[in-house]
Amino acid sequence: MEAAAIFFSIFLYAPYLIYLIVFIIVKKISARHRTAVSTGIHATNPFLIGSVYFLILFIWGLSMFWMLCLLIAMIGILSAFYIRSKKDDFTFGLILKSTWRLSFLVFVLLHISLVIAGTVLAIYHSVS
Repeated sequence: MEAAAIFFSIFLYAPYLIYLIVFIIVKKISARHRTAVSTGIHATNPFLIGSVYFLILFIWGLSMFWMLCLLIAMIGILSAFYIRSKKDDFTFGLILKSTWRLSFLVFVLLHISLVIAGTVLAIYHSVS
């Protein structure tokens, strides 16, 4: 049980720690805040997606990998439609960049929601 708790806590805080580490390193190297934030977001996103996957797996015991892939694809489709409505010509790189950034925002919100839901469910199960 202790190993599972350690594994859970690593995936709970790893995305935020990775963001801080990458942000600090890039900020020291480049001295540009915007570059540090952007690089931190790009480096954190895969860990955030993995963390959301494992939080769902730990809380409900369901593997929702295909749903997360579908969510990222939907974000990509929505960002492509939005970019197409604003510009007549768009590039694949712009769609990937906007999809990656929007997925970061969505997965941060999902991560926070799942942490709160997991905490509430753990308290509920321990009380009853």
